[in-house]
Amino acid sequence: MFITERHTLRGGEVRTAVRDLAPVVLGLTPFALLIGVTAVRSGVGAGTGILSAPLLYGGSGQLTALTLMAGGAGLGAVLAAVSLVNARFLLYAAALEAHFRGQPRWFRWVAPHFVVDPTYAMVTRRRELSGAELDDPVTFRRYWTAAGVGLGIAWTALTAVGALLAPVLPTSSALDVAAPAMFLAMLVPQLRARTARVGAAVAGVTAALAASLPAGLGLLCGIAAGVVAATLTDRSAS
Repeated sequence: MFITERHTLRGGEVRTAVRDLAPVVLGLTPFALLIGVTAVRSGVGAGTGILSAPLLYGGSGQLTALTLMAGGAGLGAVLAAVSLVNARFLLYAAALEAHFRGQPRWFRWVAPHFVVDPTYAMVTRRRELSGAELDDPVTFRRYWTAAGVGLGIAWTALTAVGALLAPVLPTSSALDVAAPAMFLAMLVPQLRARTARVGAAVAGVTAALAASLPAGLGLLCGIAAGVVAATLTDRSAS
């Protein structure tokens, strides 16, 4: 997420969000393609894979749901697993709560759906570059809506492309490393901050120790531990 320009947001929130989103979508492309490929090859179906993109709006949760459904898991098990995988979003929501305060009711009901790793990272980075401008309710609402809707459209479209390419892609491909690559792409621009360095270190150690867990759970454990560590570090510094 290489947001480098420093300029006034007010009046140009949508344009700024689109510019900030472009490198994010590029980094997410392999993961979105992986979701589409997985939906088709697991037997769940391209339609389910594509429809789950805007509904679940989270790659790790979506991949977990598709994998469990393909294995014949019941609805309760799928919901429980997805809730556990997406539990880190509660920490993001807590950090963003001030931005949702004082917003129109429709926004407070709809906008939290867009709380995911990329949008949280975008707001965090933009806040560092633009100071307190995102504290203005209208500015934040326009920026967040453009970023969330734009990401949803791009993610759904790329998932559909993955579903279409599934029959012609080799069984083992570069898509296998899509998830780790995505998280590294989001992490690297943030490493200048102490909280990011602490989170990255904890995430790396945890993921290494939990590497033997099945179905990529080691990576998810690392992500969760890193988010918790970064959040606690940020609070202790404030």
